[in-house]
Formats: sequence, structure tokens, C-alpha cells
Amino acid sequence: MSKEEKEKEQTSSEGKNGEDQQVILNELDENVKRYEEIFGKDSDLSVRYLQSDHCKMGILFIDSLVEKEILDQHVIRVLNNQLENTVNFDKFILSTNKIKELTKHEEVLEHLLQGFSIIFMDGQTTAFAAETSGGDRRPVTESSVETVVRGPREAFNESIMTNIGLIRRRVHTPKLQVYKKSIGKESKTSVAVLFIDGIAKEKVVKEVISRIDKINIDGILDSLYIEEIIEDPKRYSPFPTIFNSERPDRIAAGLLEGRIAIVVDGTPVALMVPATIGLFLTSNEDYYQRYDISSFMKILRGFTFVLSIILPGLYVALLTYHQEMIPTPLIIAITGQREGVPFGTAIEVALMEITFEILREAGIRLPKTIGAAISIVGGLVLGQAAVDAGLVAQGTVIVVALTAISSFTTPSYNIAITARLLRFVLLFLSSFLGAFGLIFGLLLILVHLNSIRSFGVPYLTPIVPFHKDDWRDLFIRVSWRDMKQRPEEISNENQNRMLKTRKNRPINRRN
Repeated sequence: MSKEEKEKEQTSSEGKNGEDQQVILNELDENVKRYEEIFGKDSDLSVRYLQSDHCKMGILFIDSLVEKEILDQHVIRVLNNQLENTVNFDKFILSTNKIKELTKHEEVLEHLLQGFSIIFMDGQTTAFAAETSGGDRRPVTESSVETVVRGPREAFNESIMTNIGLIRRRVHTPKLQVYKKSIGKESKTSVAVLFIDGIAKEKVVKEVISRIDKINIDGILDSLYIEEIIEDPKRYSPFPTIFNSERPDRIAAGLLEGRIAIVVDGTPVALMVPATIGLFLTSNEDYYQRYDISSFMKILRGFTFVLSIILPGLYVALLTYHQEMIPTPLIIAITGQREGVPFGTAIEVALMEITFEILREAGIRLPKTIGAAISIVGGLVLGQAAVDAGLVAQGTVIVVALTAISSFTTPSYNIAITARLLRFVLLFLSSFLGAFGLIFGLLLILVHLNSIRSFGVPYLTPIVPFHKDDWRDLFIRVSWRDMKQRPEEISNENQNRMLKTRKNRPINRRN
């Protein structure tokens, strides 16, 4: 045999072996042996054999991913009854939610890892996948991060189907579209993109799906993986451009405005795009209280957000470079407090800010039962001890404490972290250039904010570009009677949220 013939024969044999590895074998024992070798004999892969005079079958399932009651009642018992009462077992009927016919080896692996039970029949090259996924899951509970006084108490859990159901219970329309995809070579994590057809912009929907389809990674363990991969890569920004929430009512409200939600299996936090800065400074409760109360709270929240960024820098600039701007009684009191303090104002504030950040991080990492107590007591004890030791002035402790309290009013945690970072930048500029450095830093932040886009939508909308109607839900919230339009930059051509009605005429009463 020549060398060329040997190579052709070897190539053809390799091709046949490759084809055999891709299809389901017609022998039941060979199929079971194949998957036991893949998962390991001591793994949680289980096999249940069923047999009659005319048929032999095996049911493969992963013990930790299936609901035992569904498997026993709706698969094994049903198949046993049909085996006993049927002579020609060519077809069978199951009472599970889903059943799929499989012809490839990769399909069997994919469905096994999703919690399906795979039914093999001896002598057949097809298998059937029965929906039996379940197991222990965290129930739907109240959100521990986004709390409200009035409003729904439900929060997402780690099941993607439960989370999609929580959204569908609030948006009862067939226009709510769901695009599902498995991402991760090893994790095979289910990711769903939700949008309302006719309200969300088609261009933005295609862009979101396109970015998700391009993800090529070994595993997705949290929605942050998706967030960092699909956000705009052209420009770095400390400001988040993708909103996240663990409340289904918040996500449903965004969908009704024309936004797009991304739900990831295994995490209770859903993503939402496009995101603007107003979305991060809005609380769920703004829509569950009267509009006048909500307007006051929104103004207060916006003021404290700005205060949490500029207050330390402003304090340093005034005491170091612009004492003439401080009233005389106040400057005398502050100067008296600072007598004997060995550090400059900037170093003093920076040390206190870093100490508070350490305490805050320690409070988060410690167990819940002692974390809050440690952070509060630690802050009080360290602050008082530092003042008594003459390391810091009382005014510095007050400024740092007021800054910290102001940062706690920010409803979105990720933009609150951004404020913490910018605080140190403005503190650094103020320590060298005074008020000019502070104003210069604020101008840089505004220019940067104006350059950010979230899936093509300007970050500062409706401020820049200016949309007068959208200001009704920006710094204040007007009555629902006056919010008849969806956000102009976000929604599609269908911008009517509420139909215009005639004003009710007063009723004439006769005596």
C-alpha cells in the first residue's frame, strides 16, 4: 500500500470516529458507559434502568440538578406504567413540562447540565430530554439592599426562570420579548435579554444582542461579567453606564420606558440599558409616594450626592487658601480647634476619609450581627480618640461624618462608589490649587459626563441634549397626570405613556 493510500485511509477512519463521537450510539450500555467516563463514576451522575419483555431503557440525570419528585412522579412512574401495558414501545408520553428529541452527543450533555433527564432506548440512535430541573433554590424574599417603606417587597433570586416570571407578572403583554442564549464554554450560563417590542428602540436592541453574541469566555458567574464586557470599550469612565437592580418592579418600570433588561442565571442582580445619570439617582420609592413628597426627596438626594463629592475638597480649600470667605466667628472657632494639630488640613481630611473607608469595608465583610455595630462604634471611638489625642480637629470629624452620611442617601450603590473615588480626586486638586482646583475638577467631571454614551444614549439626557418634557421626572417628579410621554432619547416612536383625556367638568348640584 502506498503512502498516499495509507494517509487517505487514516483520514477516513478519523472522520468516522469523529462522526461516531458526535452522534448517539444505538446500544444503551455504550451510551451509559460514555457519559459515566465523561462525568466520572463517582460523580453525581445517576442512571435508572427500566426494562420489559419488549424494551430496555435507561434514564440519565445529574442528581444535584433535578427535582426528585418530578423525576419520580412524571418520568419514572409514567414510563413504568407504559412499559407494563404496551407491547410495541415505539412511542411514549410523559407528563413533564417539556420533552425534546435529541440526536447529537453535545445536545445530551447540554441538557444534562441544565437539569433535564435523558431517556435512552436500546437499539435507537435518538434520545429524549424531559424537563426535571429543580433542586434547592433560594425563595423569593425582600431585597436587603434596595429597601422601600411603601411598595412591592419581592426581589430577584438566583433562578433565571423565576426572575423572568417576576417581570412577566408585572408586564402582562405579549409584546414582552425574551431572547435567551447560553454563554461560557464551561459554565454554559443562561442569559436572557428582555424588551417590549414597539417601545424599545430596535437599533439599541440589536446592539445589545450583538454585543452579547460576541462574548467568548469560559464562564459567567455573575452579571458583572456581562456588564464589563458589553459596556462601551472606547472610553474609560468611573461612572457606571449599565444600571443594575435586584427589584423586578424597577426592571419592569424601565422596560415600560423603553429600556432593555439583561437577566443572568445564578445571580439575583439584573442589568438594564441604556442608563442615564438620572436613573442612578432615582429611588424606587419616588413612584410609590405622592409627587410633592417625592420631589422634595429627589431634590434632597441630588443635593447630598453633590455634597458627598465636593464637601471635603471645599473644606480644605476654604481653610487653606480662602480664609477670608469664612465668617470671622467661625474661623476663630475653627482656628482654636486646630491649635496643636500636627498635620495640615488636607492630610488630616485624607487620613480621616481613608480611616472611614476602612471601617466601612470592614463593616461589610464582617458578619451581619456584628458588622454594623463594629462600623458605628469603631467610627465613634476612633473619631473621639483622634480628637482627644490632638491628631485631628473637631471640624474635620464633622465634615467627614457629614460627607459619609450624604453618601448613604445615594440609592444606587455603584454610583455611590464613584462619588467616593471622585471625592479623593477633588480633595487632591483643592489641596494644591484651592477653590480653583475644585472648580477645575468639577468642570472636568461635567465635560467627561457630557462625553459618555450608554448604547448611543447621552449620559446627561435630558439635560444635554435638552428635552423639556423629560425634566418632569428629573430633579422633581410631577403628578402622573402630567407624565404622559416616555423619555424621548430612550423610547421608540411609541412615546405615549398615557392618553390625553378631557378635564372633568364640575357637577352641577341642585338643592
